[in-house]
Formats: sequence, structure tokens, C-alpha cells
Amino acid sequence: MKLNLNEDDVLMLLNDVNINENEFSNMELNEIEKKKICKNIISKVKPKKSKSKRNFIAAAVILIISIPILISQRNVLANMIEKLTVISGIGEVKVSSDKPKILKYNLKQGNITLANMYVDNNKIIVTLTIEPEEDKPSYYTIKDEHGNYYELHRSDNLALIPDNNIGSYRAEYYGKVKKANSYTLSIVDNDKKLTKATFKLKNSDFKEAPESKVLYTATNGITTLNVTSLKKEGNILKVDYYFTDTLPDFKFKKIDKVNQGTFEEGKEWGFKEPISTKLINNDSIRDSHIIISDEYNNAVYGHNNTNYLDQENESLFDLSKLTGKKLKLTISNVVYHVRNDCMSKNNDFKLGLDVPKSGKSILNKTGEYKGIKYKIISIERLSNDSVELIYNYINDSKSNLQTWNISFGNFNNWENGSNTHEHYNGNIKHMLQKEKGIGDTLELNDIEGVFSSVGPFEIELDPSTIR
Repeated sequence: MKLNLNEDDVLMLLNDVNINENEFSNMELNEIEKKKICKNIISKVKPKKSKSKRNFIAAAVILIISIPILISQRNVLANMIEKLTVISGIGEVKVSSDKPKILKYNLKQGNITLANMYVDNNKIIVTLTIEPEEDKPSYYTIKDEHGNYYELHRSDNLALIPDNNIGSYRAEYYGKVKKANSYTLSIVDNDKKLTKATFKLKNSDFKEAPESKVLYTATNGITTLNVTSLKKEGNILKVDYYFTDTLPDFKFKKIDKVNQGTFEEGKEWGFKEPISTKLINNDSIRDSHIIISDEYNNAVYGHNNTNYLDQENESLFDLSKLTGKKLKLTISNVVYHVRNDCMSKNNDFKLGLDVPKSGKSILNKTGEYKGIKYKIISIERLSNDSVELIYNYINDSKSNLQTWNISFGNFNNWENGSNTHEHYNGNIKHMLQKEKGIGDTLELNDIEGVFSSVGPFEIELDPSTIR
């Protein structure tokens, strides 16, 4: 039986079924397990349903458990309603199914440029640039024609390079958003005395947000590169993309940017283009960059836009420096920075170490936190209020995940304490100091790690997909 079912059809069919989230708790399902789940779920279909509809539901279940996306255990179907996409001037967004909208063009008022605005029924996202950048954060508010009022939380400067004197910001509101035909975005200074800019936006200023369409993917089995758009203007190719992965749910997770600044900054920093792919391939796994190469091993780096928006989701390439026609997109490695929720009562990392009254104790104590393996080699009391740890990370040489930095700390009762650590003789030497003294036990509740999801992630680009 051949079915043309879209996701909305699937969800409508499954309204008749009560699904226990534990039935989807295993992310790696073999064919036997899939059949078992199908049989279990289909048995829950209401008896009054026709045999035909039961068959459609069976097909829907098979379709769902075959979809290669990351499904949350706690919200099995919710993630199917929202789809990740990359929107110009905004970056990575979960697009809801209620026809959300974005601006057709950017708008400028004085020294402030509104790059884009995204609106759906549960969030508002605004991106803009201010030149010069703000010394103190302004207040960002949106009011619609019905009088509904939304206060947006502004990010830090996305530019990250103070010398450029450009403030690039993303301001967001998450919560119920009522449908409206017009909005007023107000930017008021930190003292609430001066309105820096007011953007009056009507329905004709917006267009429907694009559907999520992944043109290409490349994966190492843990991390997946998803390319969503290829646009060429003159010799410049703009590539939009995002990453997904099967990693554990870290409270804090950040991926290193892969661009080499803007085109001008790339020159200032000494990045010569084109460069031989042979030289790039000799880089360390700690390096993370994105390139496009041709069949003659010439390569150019990806660069930021001058407005510094979409740094994590957009790369610009100068194709005029390439002589070949066969283009290949490559990201060398994806570098992750992760951390536990050390300041929460639900913190899931705690490590207690016995402290000697004097001198050093050899521990050789091994442990693991969400795949990050470590070894506490020794602990030494330096004084009544300070200790020194020697530890290291443990890697499986065959794994596509390679840890290359780790640190521990304590954020509960360490008033005026300090932490300093450095790489020393192939290990990490870490001195921890507590003003009120350290007793017989050193309690650690903070762990930070840096690791690479080892590539390369490579995609052969079909010219027909470049617009």
C-alpha cells in the first residue's frame, strides 16, 4: 500500500492513540524493535475505528519511527511540529507550523538597522545592528495594534570584536503571541529617558517564513551538518546551515564558529586565499573551519557578513579565487564547549575527593560525565585554604569524539575562592583556593569540557542547487 502522508496527516491519525513516551526512549532501534513498537501502539487504536483507518495508523507509526530526527523522550510529537531552519539575518530558528512571518527587507532608522524580525504564535525574534555599539543594553519592546505588549531579552554583542565598533544583537521573546497585522518595535535607552528608534511595521512589510528544506547533509554518526540554502550573488556564494547531534543533553552547549572573520579581517589575520587543501588537512582536530574547494585542491575559507549576524549559521565564499568547476564544501571538525548546571539544585555532577592533611595523595580515580571520561591522578594540600589537583581526560582513539580540555570547580560555598589551571607535562594542573579554608573533603560540582566531533564533514555541491 503506497501512502502520501505528510506530517500533519500523521499527527491527525495519531490523535486516536495514547502513546507512552517510554516506547520511544531508545534512540537506536533495530527492525525487530520497530515492529514491536508498531504492534504495541496499533493495539491501542480504538476498536470502533475501521480496518482501513487502522491500516493508515499502522503506516503512520512506521513512518514516524523511521524519521531520522532527534526525538525528545519527554515530548515525542512536539518536535515534529517545529522544524529547524536558517533564516537570513536571524540564524537558526525552530519554525512552527502556523505560517510564521519574517520581514521582506531590512529597515534603517538613524544608526540602527533592523535586519529581520520573526513572529509566530510562541516567539518573537528581532536582529539588528547599532553603530556605534551600545555601552549599556537598551530596552526592546513590541506592541501590536490590539495593545498586546512584549518585552524582548537582548543578547550580548554578536560581533565579539570591539574594534569594529558595531553592535550586532538578537532580541527574543518566548511565550504566547497573539496574531496581529501591525507591530511597533521600540528601542529605549538604559535610563528609559530616550527612545533611540521606533519601527512601525505593517502586514505588508512581512512575508511567510520559508519552510525547512535540507539540501545536503554530512554526518560522522554523532554530528550532522545540514545545509539549507545556497545563494550566489556575483562571485560570492552564501551558504546557510546548522548542526544537529545525538549527544547527551548538556545544560550548556556551544559550538565554535567556523568562519574566518569577514573578508577584510581574513586578510588582516594573514589568511591567504586560495589555499591548498593539503595544508588545511594537516590542521589539528582542535581547529574548526569551513571551506569550499575545487577539483584542483584550491580552497577558500568561509567568512562572516560585515554586520556580524548569523555567524554560526552563515558563511560567505569568494568563488572567483577557484579555477575548477567541481565544488566541495568541507567542515574540518565541530568543536563543542559543554558544562553542567552547576548552580542548580538539580545539578547532575558531584565529585568528592579526600584531601590529605599534608602533602600529596595519589588517587588515580577515574570517572565519566555524559561521555566525558577523566582521571584524577593526584591531590595535594598546598595550605589550609588551597589544594592542587593533577588530572586528565581519557579518549578512545577509535571514537569520533575526542576530548581535549577539561576543568573542575565548585560554585556552592566558595566565597571569594579562585581557580587556576594549566596544561603541565601532558596533564592538567589545577589549583583551587577557598578563603575560609578547605577541610578533609574537596567537593566539586562543576565540570566543563571541550571536545571535537571529528570530521571532515564533506558535501559535493550540485550546481543546480545554487540559486
